[in-house]
Amino acid sequence: MWVLACRLNPYAWWLGFAYFGQMFGLLPIQAVVPGTALVTFLTTLIIFDWNITQIPLGAAIGFSFQWLGGMAIFLFIYGIIRTSRERAKLITKLEAAQKELELARQRDSELAALRERERLARDLHDSLGHSLVALSVQLEAIQRLYKVDPEKASAQVDELKNLTRASMDDLRRSLAGLRAPGLGERQLREALQSLSVDVAQRAHLAITCHIHDDANQLSPAHAETIWRVAQEALTNIERHAAARNVDVHLDIESQYATLAVKDDGRGLPPDAENQPGHYGLRGMRERVEGLGGTLTLTGNGSGSRVDVKLPIL
Repeated sequence: MWVLACRLNPYAWWLGFAYFGQMFGLLPIQAVVPGTALVTFLTTLIIFDWNITQIPLGAAIGFSFQWLGGMAIFLFIYGIIRTSRERAKLITKLEAAQKELELARQRDSELAALRERERLARDLHDSLGHSLVALSVQLEAIQRLYKVDPEKASAQVDELKNLTRASMDDLRRSLAGLRAPGLGERQLREALQSLSVDVAQRAHLAITCHIHDDANQLSPAHAETIWRVAQEALTNIERHAAARNVDVHLDIESQYATLAVKDDGRGLPPDAENQPGHYGLRGMRERVEGLGGTLTLTGNGSGSRVDVKLPIL
């Protein structure tokens, strides 16, 4: 219609400039370049009465520069708009990823709480529950013995006292684990150093603690897992290892966080995780593997070692 109008009245050529704005706003860049070039060429032909041989060189150069200037402005604005849209998409993706990360952290916290409850339930059942059954059986035996052999019944009472004290100790340890809130608001680096100092003073151990400076940058789930593993490892050393020297080493790399706790004690028994009463070792493995990491236990007569490797972002 524009070309037809120009055939009837050549002064309608200026209406072609409206196509520039329409093309810039509606067409993709692949169509804008040839489309605007065609409109510019037709406008030049209309002005010079459809005779291409009458177009002066200066006019051709002028219209060419006019087209190039318009394209430069369009490409500049197009680049700004495209960058803005890409940033908006990136912000949307980052917000979605942040929400997913928060949900994952909540799930990790809930899963860790459930596993801790399972561990405490096993501890109470296998330590206190068995002790109560033994107490009940011995009380019945004492009740029958007093009529026949009072001296033997008195000896059974002494054994019953020792069993009761041991059960109370087990209950205190279980309650202490139940009350332990984990890291809470504490930083991982300071918490590990404080734990090492407390265990060293209480068990008369020489504990060397090397914690990476970036330890506090770990996610709450990773920090809680490392803290629990170190706590369980040092507790086992204090109770069973009969060690003198302990080394706690936490290193942070680009993709992994590695924790190593080693001692010079009597070492771990063969197949320690599957032996009755070693629920702490199983809990350590469950925590680490729950975050996609690996737990390695090694031990012999010259000491034991706990190695943890956790993948991090």
